[in-house]
Amino acid sequence: MWKQIADVINSGRKFLITSHLFLEGDAVGSEIALKHFLKGLGKEAIIVNNEALPAVYRCFDPKKEIKFLKKDGIGTDIQDFDAIFIVDVGSWGQLGDFAEMIQSSSITTVCIDHHPTNPGFADINVVDKDASSAGELIFDLITYMHGEITKEIAESLYLSIASDTGWFKFSNTSAKAFSACSTLLKSGVKPEVIYEKVCQNKSWSYLKLINLALESLHSECDGRLAWTKLTQEMLKSSGVEYVETDVIIDLIRAIGKVEVVILFRELGEKKTKIGFRSKHTINVSKLASKFGGGGHVRAAGASLNEPMDHVVEKVLSEAKELMKKTKVCVSTV
Repeated sequence: MWKQIADVINSGRKFLITSHLFLEGDAVGSEIALKHFLKGLGKEAIIVNNEALPAVYRCFDPKKEIKFLKKDGIGTDIQDFDAIFIVDVGSWGQLGDFAEMIQSSSITTVCIDHHPTNPGFADINVVDKDASSAGELIFDLITYMHGEITKEIAESLYLSIASDTGWFKFSNTSAKAFSACSTLLKSGVKPEVIYEKVCQNKSWSYLKLINLALESLHSECDGRLAWTKLTQEMLKSSGVEYVETDVIIDLIRAIGKVEVVILFRELGEKKTKIGFRSKHTINVSKLASKFGGGGHVRAAGASLNEPMDHVVEKVLSEAKELMKKTKVCVSTV
């Protein structure tokens, strides 16, 4: 499945790389690893994202080479690139403002992704729903092309695979993911260093935000559905610049009886982001798809251009209905 992409790389000279809104470990690690791989082949490669790199991941870009579209642009005409690699992205909608620029050009688009809801929107697509992460797929591409896995590439790929498997505790953790990480460790990765950089570097203000989120925690469906929200006011009062919602969701999901967790995040007066997680029974990608989103069976998301209170009401109604149909929820109280 890699031959077509290998042909694009071998025949091209200059490449653009991007990923989705709300950057997280898999997106960041995948695009950095791909950039280093392409440069190792003597190609030009730059990363441009629709938003600035979150502070927690800046240590993986020590030379500050990753560009922010609104601030830096892409440095040249998009047509000067031979192709754009879109990694860890399930649809055009996940690219924000960048999508219109790409779609209005004639540049070849290459998507490397692992989301089962991905319809294959690019010119060339490698979408493997069984892969643990986009990082695992970049590892496969490098292996297919007999590329060298340098320490920089190995650390970035480890970030991708480890973070998207919940540090090897989620159901997408596979033998193949462990095998890839075994190779990465042989290339110099120190797991404890990566984990500390990403997960043990929180601020006091972030802990304050977690406290506010837990104070807003609600229980539905006899405790099987738990939800909370992050408002603009909560962010302002806590002083947090970057919101890593996975920590909050994991704390709530740790409650034994809870099957589904929903986190609502207010992005603006009429814009709300929704994060869905489940444990065993509920396919939250189906729930997310009802609101124009998507993702995985156990982890999905969506964004709506509506006030948060309206979104909460609509989403909870759908969630309760789905849980009733699957007999996870009997009571809707």
